[in-house]
Amino acid sequence: MKAFLPTICLMFLTAFSSQAQTNAPAATNPFPSISTLTNWASLNSQSQFDIAIRAVGFKFEVKEPGAESTSYTYIRKVTVNEVNYTDRIVYRITNNNSASIISLVTASTDLVSLYTPQLATFKNNNCKTEMSKDKNTTCSCYESVNFAIDLCDERVKLTMGDGNKYFVSVAKK
Repeated sequence: MKAFLPTICLMFLTAFSSQAQTNAPAATNPFPSISTLTNWASLNSQSQFDIAIRAVGFKFEVKEPGAESTSYTYIRKVTVNEVNYTDRIVYRITNNNSASIISLVTASTDLVSLYTPQLATFKNNNCKTEMSKDKNTTCSCYESVNFAIDLCDERVKLTMGDGNKYFVSVAKK
């Protein structure tokens, strides 16, 4: 009986400490996975996208109607290593709901390192996008049966030196 009580206490301690580790705060700057981005691009519904994007901290900024598509821009302010950034995500959907594009732009996180391993199952193509023609931008373009994904690293001139701006675009075919 003397060994039973410490064993029970040890089990409770282990259970509660693993629960505390599970509930640890999320990373300071979470980004959706490629799988999540392709799921969102498949929604063809701004209202469903709105709910999903708010879950990762973005807030609606502006709606821009166009002749063939409408875009919805969302932003979030983040601080990484005591530097403030604005992340921007644009959801563009054709007016007939036949296709959608999600574009994510940030300087706060290296999206190339984050997303390249996730694109291992996609076919790597030659980039023919406008951004890839810029001498300050390096792009890799990927394709699957249903999606085209552009992943770019753009060197930008900032007021206090050079920096990088990262861009990922997921387009439903």
